[in-house]
Amino acid sequence: MKLARAALLGALLFLTLGAGKRPPGLGDVTDVRIFEHPGYTRVVVELSRPAPYQTGELGSPPRLFIDIDGIWIEPPQREPAGQRPSSALRRVRGGQNTLTRARVVLELGRAGRQQRTFHLQDPFRIVTDLYDSEARPSARPSPPPVAAFPRDGPRTFDQRPVRRIAIDPGHGGKDPGAVGHRGLREKDVVLRVARELEKLVDQQGFDAFLTRSRDVYLTLEQRTQLANQRDADLFVSIHANASPNRGSHGVETYLLDTRYDRQTARVAARENGTSVDQLNDLQRILASLRLGYTERFAARLAGKVQKSLIRGLRSQHGGTRDLGVKRGPFLVLFMADMPAVLVELGFVSNRGEAGRLRSKGYARAAARGLAQGIAQHRDEHARSLVATR
Repeated sequence: MKLARAALLGALLFLTLGAGKRPPGLGDVTDVRIFEHPGYTRVVVELSRPAPYQTGELGSPPRLFIDIDGIWIEPPQREPAGQRPSSALRRVRGGQNTLTRARVVLELGRAGRQQRTFHLQDPFRIVTDLYDSEARPSARPSPPPVAAFPRDGPRTFDQRPVRRIAIDPGHGGKDPGAVGHRGLREKDVVLRVARELEKLVDQQGFDAFLTRSRDVYLTLEQRTQLANQRDADLFVSIHANASPNRGSHGVETYLLDTRYDRQTARVAARENGTSVDQLNDLQRILASLRLGYTERFAARLAGKVQKSLIRGLRSQHGGTRDLGVKRGPFLVLFMADMPAVLVELGFVSNRGEAGRLRSKGYARAAARGLAQGIAQHRDEHARSLVATR
């Protein structure tokens, strides 16, 4: 997958469709990003605040427009990105349709007639997926052969060995994640564990990389973009939990699903950057589109990781509570093109657990447990490959 911050054919053009002085009180289009995935192209329009919008289609040439009320587009100056055009999208342009309504226009390629538009919160962004074929949007294409990172041939992840691991330390930069006892920040805890994990899995023969190696902010799209772009075999997102109930404690591992309880909804909402009330049917629909593609592999990985992680932590902290493997509509997992899990290492809001999460010893123990679980999954997967040949 490739990310272009300009249009696929030249610069990202924002034309002055409606000339005039900007009225007071409008929000802004703060960014437009284009993600090229295998089989579809994603356009993300980020706003400074939530706003009502509607979509429509135009012909000769085929175009999709998004009208956004109460929003203004300043014409940005951007250099051409030099990206190849996709079969679904030729370019993106936009401007003021009226003085109080912004319009973003997606000029479609020879494909791109099948599309889906939805929105995400915090920050508010309008997302449009344009599919490269006439297949229905719910049909997930197989990943193509990889050129940049040599492999043994154009095999999908379920047909090849597990080698490359994407390790995702959650949050970062302007997003501290959960803030717990004595100001302990989730983003600091998970980065420490992720760095330890990267070293350990490298020693075990994996090719591992971090989505962030320092205190920087990445969107959910950018995290899985990196994993998809580098054709990772597994995606492990590392987090720490929090709860209004200061007595809550324990370790749990999640995989993508539409089924969840109220507690899982609270965790998913926080990690998705939204509220429980906003964790609506849309996110369940998005999750359902991926089920069946990676589910059984993610379930195996989650089980191995959770069991090994608990065993490793209990070797130093006997009271570590096993909260088990759970399922939920986590957006960072939905966007990954490979088996993906999200691990909650403990509660920063719990006084005792926060004290452990601060320590380097806990980080090393957690990393060892995660590494052993990943290695066990690799070995089991390798045996299944041999058995099917």
